[in-house]
Amino acid sequence: MLPADAVVGQIDQGWRQLMAGLNMERLILASLMLGTAQRAFDDVVDYVKNRRQFRRPIGSFQVIRHRLADLATEIECARLLVYDTAAQVDRSPDTMLPRESSMAKLKATETARRVTLDAMQMMGGYGYATEFDMERLVRSSVVSTVYGGTSEIQREIIAKTYGLSDQLR
Repeated sequence: MLPADAVVGQIDQGWRQLMAGLNMERLILASLMLGTAQRAFDDVVDYVKNRRQFRRPIGSFQVIRHRLADLATEIECARLLVYDTAAQVDRSPDTMLPRESSMAKLKATETARRVTLDAMQMMGGYGYATEFDMERLVRSSVVSTVYGGTSEIQREIIAKTYGLSDQLR
């Protein structure tokens, strides 16, 4: 038996405290990856405005413009989800938000992965070069879909909050 002053948190609330910490970790990871996605997007926009092919910037080609429009939309969706979840945590720090934090982590990390990989591709060989930050952003975004719970785990958590389970009845 431990003395009362050795107890961290509340007695018989260890699981809840652990999950609250994981929910906060997921929100922090989502925020970091939102910033990574935005940085990659900003870098690739600057690149396509300046890189020229056929005597014009590659950003003037419709396929590049449309890819960037899609990425910008995905980043904004992730931003709104992350900000909304953070606002809910601010309003009620003790409330458990497994669905919201898992959705924010899933959306932001998957978006960062897509944005960085697409940006790397649009930059061609420069996207792989260590002189540019894109290769580092790709590495950070890909691993972010693993730590803090894989994307598949996030999907399981989200599904369970809707009462869905893989158990046989």
